[in-house]
Amino acid sequence: MSMPTAGRLSFRTVFGGPGIPGEVITELKRLQTELRGLEWGYDYDLFVTVGGDLTVVSEPTGLQRPRVRLATRTVSGELRYNSADVLRAGQPAALLRGGLLDALEELVARVAARDVEFDVDTERARLASLRDGGPA
Repeated sequence: MSMPTAGRLSFRTVFGGPGIPGEVITELKRLQTELRGLEWGYDYDLFVTVGGDLTVVSEPTGLQRPRVRLATRTVSGELRYNSADVLRAGQPAALLRGGLLDALEELVARVAARDVEFDVDTERARLASLRDGGPA
């Protein structure tokens, strides 16, 4: 049986109100574009909620409801950004990138715990490079 070698990262985003700074929206779109072309070991699908003045996210920024589906080589979850952090973000790029990479690291660890054939070292190296601001 042939295993697929390249997955993709996709995310859908809900913004929590008109008070969210335009830089946050722009930066999230830029980050999505940057990561779209990378090849991953699994398909990663994130539902991203950016808390704001209407949809308030009071818990800390982080991943919720992670799910690994071995048969389809898909991993998913909801990444929720804390409203207060978003509304007063001095550096939206750092906030958004850090939250996204933390969520992906958690998903990689979950896949590694369940799939012995998963190349966790390559995935972690890619994430480390992205965290360091290196080439994708």
